[in-house]
Amino acid sequence: MAFTAATRGIASEINVTPLIDVLLVLLIIFMVIAPRPSHGIGAALPQPATHSAPEPVSVPLVVQLSYGDRGVPAYALNRQEMAPDEVGSRLAMAMNQRQDHTVFLQADGRFDLQEIAGAINTIRRAGASEIGLLTRKDCNQMNC
Repeated sequence: MAFTAATRGIASEINVTPLIDVLLVLLIIFMVIAPRPSHGIGAALPQPATHSAPEPVSVPLVVQLSYGDRGVPAYALNRQEMAPDEVGSRLAMAMNQRQDHTVFLQADGRFDLQEIAGAINTIRRAGASEIGLLTRKDCNQMNC
């Protein structure tokens, strides 16, 4: 027992450390015993399609304009050379057989804008809904 010098009495202090220890043990016991909710978030996951055949990949339609060996403009549809007046009819036949009416135009850099605009008009008249212009990665000059 502790005595003070002035009053010669017993100094009484509350020791809270054992009380906190007991409360923490009780808290842990109640946390372990307490029932946990067994329900979760209801999420409906998508199921994979059964027996779905992959869509066939179709070869894109590419109209190429280039200068031939003699410096004469040459036209080709998917690398099959043909006469300029034949491109529209062949392209229309090819588009009748497919659902995607996207056509790509790849032209030599030496063609005038008027010639390329004429090719675009021919492609539009053949029934193309979208026209994409193809360029070469290594070509950033006028004479490619």
